[in-house]
Amino acid sequence: MDRIRIGTSSDGVLEFSLDTLQRHIACFGSSGSGKTIAGKVLMEEIARTGVPVIAFDPQGDIASLAITADRKLVKAKGTDPAIRDHYDENVEGLIWTPGSSKGLPLSINPLQFDGVETLNAEDKTRFFSSTAKNIVSLVGYDLDSDDGKSAETILAVIFEHCFDQRNQLRDFGDVVKILQDMPESVVEVVSAVSSPKILRDLTKKLSLLTLGARKLLFQTGVPANIDTLLGKDGSTDKTRISVIYLNTLQTTEEKEFFISGIAQLLYRWMLKHPLGNGQSGIQCAMFIDEIAPYIPPVKVPACKENLELLFRQGRKYGVSCLIATQSPGDIDYKSVGQFATFILGRLNTKQDIDKVKKRLESVAPQELDFISNKLPALKPGNFLAVSPDEF
Repeated sequence: MDRIRIGTSSDGVLEFSLDTLQRHIACFGSSGSGKTIAGKVLMEEIARTGVPVIAFDPQGDIASLAITADRKLVKAKGTDPAIRDHYDENVEGLIWTPGSSKGLPLSINPLQFDGVETLNAEDKTRFFSSTAKNIVSLVGYDLDSDDGKSAETILAVIFEHCFDQRNQLRDFGDVVKILQDMPESVVEVVSAVSSPKILRDLTKKLSLLTLGARKLLFQTGVPANIDTLLGKDGSTDKTRISVIYLNTLQTTEEKEFFISGIAQLLYRWMLKHPLGNGQSGIQCAMFIDEIAPYIPPVKVPACKENLELLFRQGRKYGVSCLIATQSPGDIDYKSVGQFATFILGRLNTKQDIDKVKKRLESVAPQELDFISNKLPALKPGNFLAVSPDEF
């Protein structure tokens, strides 16, 4: 089974090959257009082929993937119950709840550097920089400010030093101790980019991560592991859909931190699991619903860099990226430059339609006027599929 069924058209059943998913899919549509349901259909169908999925759920709309509908209801909706039975027998959905003891708690410890020794020098530098940026954003720095950049550099230097010296960091208390008594080899670099005030502020902010609810992000639940999220750890015979429910996190910074952390882990995982010679298709998929806050056009949240890296590199490793948003005018179109297939629901504003047209100029230039005229009139559940790999 190397094709997925995404719906019906005037020509009959509409299917995509897994090779098409390798070049990523974006779904755009205003509120009520059915885009989230379209995303769920994609994930169900991908999982039915035996490919696992990690899905970020910001509002609770994706969590229903863990529940299989009644056979009679499925049949009444016009779907063969045998498809439902195949899904129920071969797919499992798990709901992970970061920072909460409800559901399946999931934690991320950004100070665990397992596997970094396998990275080349460039990827290692990128890893420590990304980790530092993620933490600095979490504790409230503006990443574009001088203080934010200084704090990021300080942590990146410390992390690389600890890794090289095989000095394991158990928690942020250990980082605070190093800031208070820095090794001589670190002092020279740090003093060039910081001041005593910056070091005091950074030490205070990191100390707060060891107290109260914030420490639950790093200590409560199963430590995030891509093999576990994909069900490749030997814990199941079924294809796993792991839904990460973001509403258990309290702040925007915590959500960005978690998305960035999982994206970073997934990037390291795919470097260790490349496609074989001549192999195509996908090994796994990642879905993010309502992605606009995480890849905005101007601001650079901590997760944006890691997401863009997955978008650029994922295709050659068989990691399919699926995104959805009701605000295509609020995303950075350079970030989705690697997306080849688009599923377009009803869009009402000129800004959103113009943004979509701009992205489609290289994909379907001759159909731009047809598409832009059609979008405002689409009914809920009706979409235009634009896929140069298919048609």
